[in-house]
Amino acid sequence: MPRPRKNAAANPSLSPGQAAYVLDRLIRDRRVTQYDVQRYVNEIGREIQDLQRRLAELQQAGGGSSASAAPAPRRRGRPAGRPAAAAAAPAAAPAKPGRRRRTITSEQLASRQLQGRYLALVRQIPASRRAMYAKIAKEKGREAAIKEMQSAIGK
Repeated sequence: MPRPRKNAAANPSLSPGQAAYVLDRLIRDRRVTQYDVQRYVNEIGREIQDLQRRLAELQQAGGGSSASAAPAPRRRGRPAGRPAAAAAAPAAAPAKPGRRRRTITSEQLASRQLQGRYLALVRQIPASRRAMYAKIAKEKGREAAIKEMQSAIGK
């Protein structure tokens, strides 16, 4: 399944019926498998446990109650507001001190985009035929494999 985009988290404007329709279409179009859907459903409990653990850590750090905890100071250079998608994301592990994100080169970006296109197409190919396309990608390159898969899928 392709990585979710930053702004592609839960869209609050979808009704439950619309969300079910979209999910059914994604499964039918082979963009998402039943396995992917079940994996996400199974992760709900784990995510709840992670959030509860993080909340307990914050309550302990704040002296036991959320009301007595002072608001955390803002980091410099960080915007005051956060998009709804980012606010709904699970609490991540604290970043290691001194580690920063580095900007990537245009070559790295192009390679990542090509890899994303390749993986998105591979997921639409039946598992029994994926080895053939992996061989093409190894011998002729990802671009050749992408063209072969697009012609096989009919895109």
